[in-house]
Amino acid sequence: MKKAIAVLLLMTMMLTLSGCAGVKEYLWPTPTTAAPPKPTSNITIIPGWSIVQVAEKLEELEICSADGFLEAAKVVPPGYDTLVNGLGTAEGYLFAAEGLILPETHNIYQNSNPENVLRFFLDYTAKSVNALSYDDTTAYARAEQLGMSMYEIFTLASIIQYEANLGSTDKDFEIMQQVSSVFHNRLNNQNNGYAYLGSDATRKYIEVKMKKYIEDNNLNYDTYFKGYCTNDSYSLKTEGLPVGPVGAPSIQAIKAALWPADTDYFFFFTDVDNNFHFYTNYEDFQNEWNNKYKH
Repeated sequence: MKKAIAVLLLMTMMLTLSGCAGVKEYLWPTPTTAAPPKPTSNITIIPGWSIVQVAEKLEELEICSADGFLEAAKVVPPGYDTLVNGLGTAEGYLFAAEGLILPETHNIYQNSNPENVLRFFLDYTAKSVNALSYDDTTAYARAEQLGMSMYEIFTLASIIQYEANLGSTDKDFEIMQQVSSVFHNRLNNQNNGYAYLGSDATRKYIEVKMKKYIEDNNLNYDTYFKGYCTNDSYSLKTEGLPVGPVGAPSIQAIKAALWPADTDYFFFFTDVDNNFHFYTNYEDFQNEWNNKYKH
């Protein structure tokens, strides 16, 4: 009898406790072994940034060291062959990963391994290029139609980005396509008086963006100037495309490099109001520039 009463009292107590909010959790707590979240930083890559600027921002945000990232960026790790096809035989370039980091805001763990950070960027770029299409043609199929590697497309896009640093509206894209057409027309007529692209973006990459890095690392300035400069006004210069990109191109610039406008333009300039003027011959281009817009 006493045993039955004890069992009844125990059952009554358990039923009473089960109705109390939070008692179950108190009586049978769930063990937790989750580590505290690892801190992250948002890094916004600006169109036209050099890889040195990217590295400096990574260090500022405590994502990884600038020197470590630049060392990793000298080569592109395995797995991204489609992005850097054609790079292997190039000489005189500074960083294999230059121009392959797309402008975007990325959230990355702090205190990361520099090569892992590089792979993070390259994964995003590869995914973005794979998803890019226009007129029902993929980016890689279009590059093949043009007879260009994707690395050459990135190189051209980086120049277009510098020359037409515009937004993402339809009108901006149309202007980028026209700028692209000038360079494509020159590349397709190298034996007809247009051996050089004539873009100051390539010269300024060495003279402005990379000069300090070259000097700090005791590199041969002339070697890199010759590899990148495409302006025929200089004794050190290269024909056609430079050896590599001269900054980070936007996806709009990449798209414009792949799908240029159909024009006969070989020259262009922008005026003081940032309006673009395109010409089919040097005489008209030079006269307009000298008479109205030279500054």
